[in-house]
Amino acid sequence: MRWLARILLGVIASAVATPTSAQEFRTITLMSWNVENLFDTADDPTNPFDDTFLPKAVKDARPGHEAHCRQVNPIPTFARECIAIDWTDDKLARKLQAIADVIRAVRPQPDVIILPELENPAILTRLNTEFLAGLGYTTAIELDTTVTDLDRGIDVGILSRLPSASPPTAHKVDFGNDTELCRATRDIVAAPLTLPDGRTLHLYAVHFPSGGNPIDCRERAMRTLNALSAALPADAIVVAGGDFNFPCNEPQGDLFGRLLAEGRWTVPPEVRTGCAEPGSNKFRNARPGNRSWFTWSFLDFFLVSDSLLTERPSPVGWFANLGSFRTAVVSAQQVETNGQGFVSPRRYDFEAGSGISDHWPVLIDLVTRP
Repeated sequence: MRWLARILLGVIASAVATPTSAQEFRTITLMSWNVENLFDTADDPTNPFDDTFLPKAVKDARPGHEAHCRQVNPIPTFARECIAIDWTDDKLARKLQAIADVIRAVRPQPDVIILPELENPAILTRLNTEFLAGLGYTTAIELDTTVTDLDRGIDVGILSRLPSASPPTAHKVDFGNDTELCRATRDIVAAPLTLPDGRTLHLYAVHFPSGGNPIDCRERAMRTLNALSAALPADAIVVAGGDFNFPCNEPQGDLFGRLLAEGRWTVPPEVRTGCAEPGSNKFRNARPGNRSWFTWSFLDFFLVSDSLLTERPSPVGWFANLGSFRTAVVSAQQVETNGQGFVSPRRYDFEAGSGISDHWPVLIDLVTRP
């Protein structure tokens, strides 16, 4: 019977050696989706740039409306939209429903959603309470910030099933000596969230200067983000996500690589592979002699801190599954094809009330590290 005693002793020893505090295996899914000009239909008198997104009847009743549109929108296309778009509550509701349909269809459903291009906290609340009811997004963050001629009064919002660990804060991008070149952009939102094991996820939600601005402006925005991350402990769990607006040719360069190293960030490898599929947004790749073609960029992506890498020992209890980085295309409303069959994200059509956004959502998973 000695063999039986040895087996029993082995079972007991194994039970003693197994930590009782080991956390349950979990996956947390993060999503970012630029929902393209999600404005309400009410006039904000402090924001001259929201006049585009008003009912046509309201616009036509205003003396000098066309002149105002041309004054605040020097680009002719934007001026025409400001004059002519009929942004009714019915059309807004159709867009909100289309956004909600995508979020509901994504599997697994995201636990945290970053939403660039929201007008104000009210529109985020309406999306959450009327169209995403029952999905458990109990934390809604949208810090209404100062309106500038570049950001047009749009901000970055967050919906989360994770509770806040501490109040969120908004941080202005420091353009230093480049203020004339870059003017202003959306604030970086810092949102500390509590993970299921009690640790804090330091989430930064961004919407950097668009590709129409020089790369210096995005460099300044990244350096502001890097300074925020550097102020945290080295072993902090840190993720930045949103619309970084680096077109596909810029992440291939040394500057982008230096910015990642400076901030102790890692980016999913697809972001740096060049101007080809896959991507989250179409990119017009211009060449000398008026030659150009459309290809793909990952304007939208996630950055993860060194503490979340799989090839580094870490006590944080979580790692980023970089291989899980992906786009979500789950609705015909997201897809547009031209006459030849080429595919693009389907931006919202103000006349037809169809489509959703010129960006596709991107997702990534954080996984427990046993």
